[in-house]
Formats: sequence, C-alpha cells, structure tokens
Amino acid sequence: MRLVRLSHAVVAPVAVLACLLAAAGCASNDGRQADPAAADPTTTAPTGGGSPTSAAPTPTGSASASASPSALADRLLPTAEVPGLNARWTWQDGETGPASTDPFGVCAKADLVSIGATDVVQRTWFPPDDSDDNAAEQVAEFPDDTTASTAWTVLKSWHDRCAAPADSTGFRTRALEPVPVTSGAARWYLLSWQPADDEAGRFEGLGMVRNGTRIAVLRIDHSGPDHDYASGQDPMIGMVRAAAARLD
Repeated sequence: MRLVRLSHAVVAPVAVLACLLAAAGCASNDGRQADPAAADPTTTAPTGGGSPTSAAPTPTGSASASASPSALADRLLPTAEVPGLNARWTWQDGETGPASTDPFGVCAKADLVSIGATDVVQRTWFPPDDSDDNAAEQVAEFPDDTTASTAWTVLKSWHDRCAAPADSTGFRTRALEPVPVTSGAARWYLLSWQPADDEAGRFEGLGMVRNGTRIAVLRIDHSGPDHDYASGQDPMIGMVRAAAARLD
C-alpha cells in the first residue's frame, strides 16, 4: 500500500467551505442551505425562511423500542478501531455525546433527526499532529424498518446530487461503492476539492452502514497532496467494516 504523505499546512475547515454544487442543493457543514427548493424530497422548506423541516414518512408496521443514548453510544467505534491515514497514524480521543443538528459531511443536507431518527450519538477523533485532519461517527436509531429504509435512500440521494458534474468550485465526488459486511448493508465514497487559499488538496471519505433500524455514518477528513491507497485498503473501508461489526 502506498502511504499517504500529508501536508500539515493549515487549511480552511470544512465548516466554512462554500456550498458544494449549489445547483444540486448541497450544503456546507455549517448548515447553510444554498437552494432550499432543491432539497431532498423528504424535506420541505418552511415559509418565511429558516431551515428545511423534515417530512419523514409515517411509520408503518410495528415500531421498535427507542434505544437509550447510553446503549446507542456503545455502538460507536472505540478509538483503537479507527484506521489511521498511514501505518504510523494513531487517532486521538475526541468527544462523545449527542449529535449536533449540523449536517454530517459536506454533501449532507440535514441532520439524521430531520430524516426520521429518534436518537443520534456522535464521537469525534483528533489527529496525532498539528493538522486539522479529523474523523467522526454518528450512530442513529430509527423507529422502524420503513423509516430507516427511507433514510438510507435519502443518504444515497445526497451523494448522487454531489456526484453531478463538477462546477467551478472544483469539487469531485467518486461513485458510491458497496462494502462487503457480514450483516446489514454498507457503502462509502470519496469527495475531494482544492481549497482556494492552500496548495494541498482536501479529501472527505464518507461511509454509511445500515443494520435493521440503526444507521451509522462515518467521516474521515484530511488534507494532503493525494489520497492514494491500494484497492480495498482505503481507511474509510476499514472504518465502515469495523462500524458494521458493532451495529448488530
């Protein structure tokens, strides 16, 4: 495997990036919506301004009991199971707690509660150096299989809008790829762009795992001259597999 050589130059955090593919309605991590009218069909823009509100499907069938936040937090990855960016990379403990209402990932248009989740917990990790590289995971509980299935479809739709032909912002979104797991379903993709004020590129790996009424969403965000791994060896693939093993 070719190791990634990362630049430690300070780059603009994802939270202050301009809207990704405004014509497709993607949002930055600060939650600003560039085109509310282009929001996912499960969300609607309220009259008089404000953020899109959920139009989550009406649960059908027998609803599962909502997991307690403490029980759901047990499904989050421990620090030791988060793959590093190279053989010498060891992530450092960040914070664990309830997820914020910010969209998770550059392509996300809303938080998981807005698409039907009843509980969402989050854990973050910091780099072992002075860069602004970071990793995070959210695990969400949905009330029933129907709502979880709809949310799974919404997550794919966010990727698909970001995968539209790149415009002048220079964002590039790779295809959504399945990840083989022993239980449930899993997939991931890579997003890259060139910050205007830095020579290094920026990369975001985004993974998703679904098992029954639970969905985990994972993110690795880093800067560097490239993102080059042997087939099947990307850190996000390893992170997705580890998350899937804990989601049962």
